[in-house]
Amino acid sequence: MNAVNSIIFALECIAVISFSVSGTVVAIGKRADVFGAVIFSFITTFGGGLIRDLIIGNHPPLLFVSREYAILAAICFAVSLTVFLISFAGNIADRLSQNLHNLLLEGTDMLGLALFCILGVDSAMASAPEIQNNVALLVFCGCITGVGGGILRDVFSAQIPLLFRKHVYIIPALLGTACYVLLLPHTERLIAILVSVSIILILRTLAIRFHWNLPTPLENNRK
Repeated sequence: MNAVNSIIFALECIAVISFSVSGTVVAIGKRADVFGAVIFSFITTFGGGLIRDLIIGNHPPLLFVSREYAILAAICFAVSLTVFLISFAGNIADRLSQNLHNLLLEGTDMLGLALFCILGVDSAMASAPEIQNNVALLVFCGCITGVGGGILRDVFSAQIPLLFRKHVYIIPALLGTACYVLLLPHTERLIAILVSVSIILILRTLAIRFHWNLPTPLENNRK
């Protein structure tokens, strides 16, 4: 494994850790048991990639055939179990304030979103080289990798997905992923990753900090 691939794998590990924590935090908030926490973690982490592979016809999905994904799955399991056991031992579910719970959820979700959007493009191009010049499909593959797991997590927890209700969630994902797809042919891969991830993180941070939201009927009718 060369230096670039090592860095990419390290970013994948960070993304897995972030989404694993995010999924487990939601499970803890819903009072799920340890099995539920692990399932939430796996859904959040790998759900988007699974949807991506099914859409582009990559059968069986990478999750079930790649040795790299086996390592990432083990990391996901270990992180989820650790977070759950810490919460169980420390009664964190009772002690976490709503603000702290939201901060932890949004922070880990934001980092996972940024990294998986970009890494999803790489996985799509590696799995289906024929789509490398299809900008729209690559952007879609990146975005669904980033947001798909979170959508499944929220649906499983019986709440409206963050994608549809929280701080212009999809717009940073679209802009950052599009930037990566457009930069990739013209610059080095790591530079394209750095720029694109930064766009997503900055926009999401600003949206959370300043409560940027798209208009909703409830807001328009509020007196």
